[in-house]
This record gives sequence, C-alpha cells and structure tokens, in this order.
Amino acid sequence: MPGRALNKKPKILYIEDNPENRMLVRAVLEAAGYDLVEAEDGLAGIEAAIREEPALILLDINLPGVDGYEIVAILKSFPNLASTPVIAVTAYAMQGDRQRTLVAGCDGYLQKPINVDAFPRQVAEFLGGKRERVEGREEGVYLRELNQRLVYRLLNQVEELKRLNQHFVRRASQLADLHRAVQDITSEPGVAEMLERLLRGLAQAIGTTSLRVELTDPPGVRVVVRGETGTQPRSVLAGAGVEPADEWTEVEWTLPLTVRGRELGTMVARHVMPPGAKADEEQLLKIVADRVAIAVENARLYERVMRRAAAQESLVEAGRLLTGTLQVSEVLHRLSELVRTRLSADVVRILIAEDTPGRLRLEAQAGATRVPTQSTQPAADDDEGLAGWIVKHRTTLALSDVLSRPGVKDRDWLKSEGFASFLGLPFFLENQLVGILTVWYRTPHSFAPDEIALGEALATSATAAIRNARLYEETQERLRHTETLLAVSQDTSSTLELTEVLRRTTRAMVRALGADTGGAWLQSPGKDRFVPMVGYHVPKGLLEVFAKTEIATADLKVEEWGTHERTIYASDSETDPRFAHPITRLLAHKSLLIQPMRWKGATIGGFAIAWLKDQHRFTTDELRLAEGIALQAAVAAENSRLYEGVRRQMTELKQTQAQLIQSTKLAAIGELAANIAHEINNPLTSVLGFASYLAERVPPGAPMREELDLIQEEAGRARDIVRDLLHFSRQREFVPQMTDLNVVLEGLLAMVRRQGAFDAITLVEEYTPGLPPVEVDVPRIKQVFLNLINNAVYVLKDGGTLTVRSSVVGDTVQVAVIDSGPGIAAEHLDRIFEPFFTTKPDVSGTGLGLSVSLGIVQNHGGTIEVKSEPGRGSTFIVKLPARPGAVVTPGDE
Repeated sequence: MPGRALNKKPKILYIEDNPENRMLVRAVLEAAGYDLVEAEDGLAGIEAAIREEPALILLDINLPGVDGYEIVAILKSFPNLASTPVIAVTAYAMQGDRQRTLVAGCDGYLQKPINVDAFPRQVAEFLGGKRERVEGREEGVYLRELNQRLVYRLLNQVEELKRLNQHFVRRASQLADLHRAVQDITSEPGVAEMLERLLRGLAQAIGTTSLRVELTDPPGVRVVVRGETGTQPRSVLAGAGVEPADEWTEVEWTLPLTVRGRELGTMVARHVMPPGAKADEEQLLKIVADRVAIAVENARLYERVMRRAAAQESLVEAGRLLTGTLQVSEVLHRLSELVRTRLSADVVRILIAEDTPGRLRLEAQAGATRVPTQSTQPAADDDEGLAGWIVKHRTTLALSDVLSRPGVKDRDWLKSEGFASFLGLPFFLENQLVGILTVWYRTPHSFAPDEIALGEALATSATAAIRNARLYEETQERLRHTETLLAVSQDTSSTLELTEVLRRTTRAMVRALGADTGGAWLQSPGKDRFVPMVGYHVPKGLLEVFAKTEIATADLKVEEWGTHERTIYASDSETDPRFAHPITRLLAHKSLLIQPMRWKGATIGGFAIAWLKDQHRFTTDELRLAEGIALQAAVAAENSRLYEGVRRQMTELKQTQAQLIQSTKLAAIGELAANIAHEINNPLTSVLGFASYLAERVPPGAPMREELDLIQEEAGRARDIVRDLLHFSRQREFVPQMTDLNVVLEGLLAMVRRQGAFDAITLVEEYTPGLPPVEVDVPRIKQVFLNLINNAVYVLKDGGTLTVRSSVVGDTVQVAVIDSGPGIAAEHLDRIFEPFFTTKPDVSGTGLGLSVSLGIVQNHGGTIEVKSEPGRGSTFIVKLPARPGAVVTPGDE
C-alpha cells in the first residue's frame, strides 16, 4: 500500500471500549495532524470502517461482545477494507499475544500503555507501508490455537442462541398476553375502570409482583393491582438456564406515562428476576408503560368526548325544557332537576337575588334535604359565606371538601345534611348578578373542568330562559296593572260620591297587590287630622275601632309619613321602626304599605294596605301601580269635593231664590193685608160691638143666644186675623242690642208657665253656661221663640216632653225647641215656612207664624233648621251669629 502524505490529514479509526484510552489517543494523533474517528465496540467499529474508509485502523483486542480476533477477520472480508492496515493495540502482555493477533489478520502490534513520544512515529510507519508477519514455522501452531478458540466460541454462541430462542418464545407468549390485555381497552367508559382491567391483565402477562398507576391528568386517579402467586414463572428468563430462583431479587421501576411529550402520571412496577435480567425487563416495561399511557389518553379522550356529547345533549335538553314555559318558577324548577341529573348531584338549589340588597331567596330545589333552611339568606359580599364569596368575586366556586374551608357558615346544617362537596355558579343578566346555582354532593367529589364548564353552560342557558320568562311575566304584570288602572279610572269616573270612590279604589289596590286588608283616610276640612273613610276586609272585631280612629296631622310619625312623596313600604313591617305607631299595632301584620294621596303637591289623604299572613316581596311595578291608583283616587276625590261644593252652592242658590220669592210674597201679602185690614176693621168693629151689646141683653139659654155667641166667636177670629195681618205688614224699626239668649228664654218660659200652658207636659230646660252674646232685636226674637213654643204646646195637648236647649256650635249660638209629638210628614217639610200654610184645623191657625219667624231670624243673619221624624217628634233649631267678647246691653229682656 503506498504511503499517504501527513499534510492531507489521514483518517484513522480507533476501536476502543475504554474512554480514557480513546481520549489519550485522540489528543496525541490530532496533535500530530491526523483526523481520528472513534468506536466504542466491535460492531460500531465495523460500521464506522465501512462508512468512513479510514487509512489506518487501530483495534483493541479485548472488546465486549465480539472480540478483536473476530472483528479483524470480518474487516478483512470486505473488499474495500482488505488492504487497509489493521494494527492491534492491546494490553495483553502474555507470551504469544503478538503472534496470535498477527495470525488472526492484523498488520501490526502495539502494546499498551502506548509510548506517547513514539506513538505518532509508529503510526506513520504503518501508514508508510510497514507490515509485521509471523514466521512460517510458528504460524501453524498459533493458527490451530486460534481455530480451537473459534470453535469454542461458536459452541457458546449456539447455546446462547438456544437460550435466546427460549427467551423469544416466552417473550412472544408475553406479547400475545399483552396484546389480549390491551386489545379492547379503549372501549372502557372510565379511566379508573379501564386501568383496573388493563393492569390486571398486564400483571398476569409479564409476571409482576404489583403494578401501580398514579395519574396527574386526570387528577386523583390511583390504581394498584397485585400479581397472582403460584407456580407461574416470575420472569421471562425462568427455566432458561439462568441463576437458581433463590438468588433472584425484587426490583422496582418507576416509569413515566407520557403521550406526545405530555406527562400523564407514573407507573410503578415491582418484579422478581434473576441477576442480569434488569435491562431486558426494563425494556419490556417501557413498552408496557407506553401502551398504558396510550390507553389512559384514549380513555381520557373518550371520557371527554362522551362528556362533551352529554354536555351537548344537556344543552339541547335544557333548551327544550327551558323554552317550554314562560313561568319563571317553572323554569327554575326544571333547571334544578336537569342540573341534578346531568351532574349526578344529591341536591341542587337555586337562589335568586331579592330587590333588597344583600338578600338571596330560595326559589327552586331538586333533591331532598333533611333539615329545611330559611327561604331567604344573607348574601353580603364577604368571603365568609359560600354565597357571599360568589357575590363578591362574581365567579364559580368549586370545593371538593366544603367543611375544610375556613370560616364556612351554616356548618351545623352542612354536617346534618352530610354534604361533602360544593359547586356554586353565578347567574348574570346584563352583567348583573341575579342569582346563584348551588350543587351539593354527600360523597366527596372532584370537579373536572368539563363538569364546571357544563354547569356554567347550563347556567348561561337558564339565564337566557329566565330573562325571557321575566320579560313575559313583566309584560303580563304590566298589562294587568294597566287593566287595573283602566278599571279604577272607570269606577272612579262613574260616581261622584266620595265614600264610594274611596271604597272602589281601596278594593282595587288590595286586590291588585294581593294584600289581605286595607283602608283609606282623608284630611279633614280643617286640615288638623286624617279621618277614616272606608275599609276593605277589615276584621269585624276592629272595624268599629278603625272607624272611630282619627289621626292628628301634628302626630310626629304622621308628619314623617307626610314628608314622603312616594310609597312607604316594608316586607318585614313588624320590625321596621317606621311603622312603630299605635294605629299600626291594632292589627298584627307581616308587611305594610302606606301610599300617600297627593294633589297639587300636598297630601290630602292616603291608603294603608296590610298583609296579615305572609310577608310580601314588593316589586317596582307594584309600587308604580299603587301610585297610579292613588293618583286616580286623588283626582276623583278632588272632583267629588268640587261637585259637593257646586251642589252646596246650588242648594244655597235655591234657598236664596226661595227666600227672595218668599220675601216678595210677604211684601205683596203685607201690602194687601194693610189695605184689607183698613177696609175690614170698620164693619168688623160694628159687627163685634152690636153682637156684644145684644149678648148682654139676651140671657144664656134664651132663643138667639147661641147664634149671638157664634157671631161673637167668629167676629173675634176675624179680628185676630186682621190683627195678625196688620202685624205682619207693619214695618217696625229694627233695634238690635247685645243680649244673652239664656236670659231671654228663661223670662219667656216663665211667662208662658204662668198662663198654665205647661200643665199637661214636661218642660226640660238645658242652658249652656257662659253663652256668648248675640246681637238681636229682643221683642222680635221673643216673638220667634214664643211662636215655636206655642206650636210645640199645641202638638203636645195630650202630654209629652218639651225640651228647650241652648248651645254654642262653632261661631253660632243655637237654640233647639224639641217636642215628642207626632212629628211632621215628609211631604210637608218643604212647605212649613210658606205663608198661610198650616196643618192645623181651619179654625185653629193662620199659617203665618213660621213664615214670620223665619223672616225675623234671617233679618238677624241666622236661619231656622227643622228635623222631624213621624211618630218621634220634631226639632226646630234657631241659629244666630255669636259675638264672643261683646258686652251684654242692659234692657228689658
């Protein structure tokens, strides 16, 4: 072989299993300008030689597996390597080692340790063509020795092949068992169930003492399987000519379970095996671990797919159930049942936020609880309560061990129910929290992300359904309220009677709000008190009490209520200090509403509505409805008052017109009476005088005496009529003076009593002491009272009671003349003050007394009122303006 120039960096292959020797040779040869290729065993050296085609091969003889004698023979068998020099570099120092290597095919021999200084030169010599050979007479001896060595090695390899064949047969059986164990694992619905089945088959197939799998994805899964004990081999090498079983040991492997670089957990295997078999078994366990990891991933993906399918089915079912009704309560009940079924929970509860801040109300529940809790509970935004935490953080809360949470509230209730795990999901409507969905488990439960996502999706679907149902209910409620307001408007416009208006509006408000009872008050004309007007469904025992209970406007609590222009209400009115008033304590109540009745910025009355059995949750629409009804009532009440005012004015106008007509009649009659009296008085004087003269000359019982007496009687009656006519028509001067009517009445009654007029009747005199003076013409007022007393005495001719009573009412002094006679017929009441109208017999009255008396009283700025009930008597009341503080004028009273 021709030499190679060093300046072309010859390539040298060094086959050596000792890394220190390789490092030393590399350092020496590279310093000398060579390119070094390394191989750490014989097979790798053969591969490198074929690939690199080096200029020189340095070969260590004592190599693991295939030794240097066999490698040099293999290298020389390749045509392209036949001429490449192979130099043996060995530490063998026994006699004949050099000859053996040269006979085996090496072209040179270098003994270890190498001489660092001489080694580059020695390599250059072999590259330059140097070759070493064994003398012919020695070659045969070493060749036979080498052949014998090869025969022994061949026999050992045959035995190894037999052992390997047995190993491969057993391994094939194991692989078949492994195949049977894993062929249907992906059909298992659960990871834990799949692992339980898979590991049992794997442990039996590979003969492990135990297999344990602990997963981190999904978390919390741990499965342990013990190997079966018996006569089965504990290793694949059993019976293959290895060490006795007594020398076998138990080995533990911890192998990661990874899929696509993502770690799912670990597999721990314990195996009893002979010495030297660990590497072989570990390789098999790695394969098993990979199959277990794939199985876990498949099962996990299967579970995820099934959960997603169930979630989709749940959402479809939720859409079907929740859109099948527009009642909020029914929507919530359906949702709670659906969540309980889909999440396999024990109890599901839905809490809805009340209008009162910080309060949640139990609206629906699926699943039974042993001990009921309050229908409402606080939801303050703190971290102590579960609901409070959700309200504050506005996010889902999942607790596998709810009792281990520090500061959790209602711990006694949780223990009594046996609840272990909790899931809370908030409801949002337009970013406003409207409720919480709570899911309870009595056995410990780990919440998977898919479960939480399903719960949140169901909550979102339910939120949309709740919004639609609420919109429908609000629309229906507003329609009902509009119909109520329309009905109230029709009811109030169909009557102008104030009491009936308030009765109808009170009834409408109680019914519309679902209350138990209610009442209405109006401000008195003097604006100093509120007077009860009507009540609706007031308990019978309290009806009379409320009817008589007036509320002073100066009352502090009433003043407080009056400052509110809007409704005052309380769901828990028993504990609300705003309703701490004696009138509210008359009736036990749960909820109260006071609706002011306002007109032109002032409170003219109000409604009080009460719930007696259950507390009532007020809504904004209800409050608006109450305000609308109160406004209708205020308008109707004002219309009624205006109508009453107009009607009163019309009555007064009619009375004024009647008085004017009466005055006109009296003036005409007076003028006529004056003329007639003058014409009649002269002949009447002659008739009466001659009749008296003749009667004195005709003794009683004589013929014509009866006729003369009759002439005198009738002439006397005619004289009285003429005198009354003259008195009626005479325009006497009006002389008023301050007078005490008590004194006038006492004197007048004393005069009548002396005439014996009260002998057959009972006279009752009732004088109010300290009566204020009145300004009257005393003779004329005496004539009025005398006329009334004479009329009363006339109707009491068969006995009875006559009562004369003086009193002060407001700014008037009143004198009542009351008799217990037969009374006045209803059809005569409107005519008794007409001139010449009388119910007395023709021979007894002129019909001018009451008309004259009314004229006198009206001239004094007063009036006469009459009340009469047939069979029970009559009452005439003379009302005269009082003059408080005036001084009584002395005179002839």
